[in-house]
Amino acid sequence: MQEACVFALMRLPQGELKKVLLKGSMRMIKYLVIAYPQAMGTAFLDALAPAVSPATLRVLIEEVSRGQVLTPGQIRSAENEFINLINEEKVLPAVLSC
Repeated sequence: MQEACVFALMRLPQGELKKVLLKGSMRMIKYLVIAYPQAMGTAFLDALAPAVSPATLRVLIEEVSRGQVLTPGQIRSAENEFINLINEEKVLPAVLSC
């Protein structure tokens, strides 16, 4: 993901981020947290924590902690899913294309 996109996504309000993440797949969230732990890890977990069960959050953390090495295709797939959700939910004033 281009650096400008990552910064735009990092500035999403927590409520908007939560709305997008709850529509996304667990795989997408897991892959993005693994690929961008510092940029997205804490923000994603903070947004999801009040909206999902503790068991779901625990499973996500366990999955991320396994140290899976992702292929570029897996990362691109997760990025595309995330960007599509952001555009569908219209959380940014303009269509995001990275």
